[in-house]
Amino acid sequence: MKKLGVILVIFLFAAGMTIAQERGGGARPSKTEQGRPGGGNRPQMSPEEMLKRQTQRLVEELKLNKDQEAKVTAINKKYMEKQSFDWSKMRDASDDERAKMREERNKIQAEKDKEIKALLTADQVKLYDEMLKKREEMRRNGQGRMGGPGGQGQ
Repeated sequence: MKKLGVILVIFLFAAGMTIAQERGGGARPSKTEQGRPGGGNRPQMSPEEMLKRQTQRLVEELKLNKDQEAKVTAINKKYMEKQSFDWSKMRDASDDERAKMREERNKIQAEKDKEIKALLTADQVKLYDEMLKKREEMRRNGQGRMGGPGGQGQ
């Protein structure tokens, strides 16, 4: 019986070594191989894909017409560069610097929201405000874009 146990342990050890070698000697994939910086399997979107996704979400949820869709696309495009953010700066910054960065990001987002609201109907503005409220609640509860507590919020 002891021999069977020893043989089983040796077999499992050999199988583990084989699997590790197939993965490249246990090397971890780089951030680009993982998809996005936070890990996971979803590939990182290009700026064009992000722009299309942001606009499409508003079109669907707010029932935008073609004219509104074109204007929202232009607004999203305008703010895309302003809103690009270097997370490594945030990580390496002091608390005061982080607060200033957050404040600046929030200011830019408020400008964008104001421009979008200007071309919506009253009913669409109500829906948009509800969307913003849900986004803020998710951020406060730690359920940001990165999928759960500890993720990078929107």
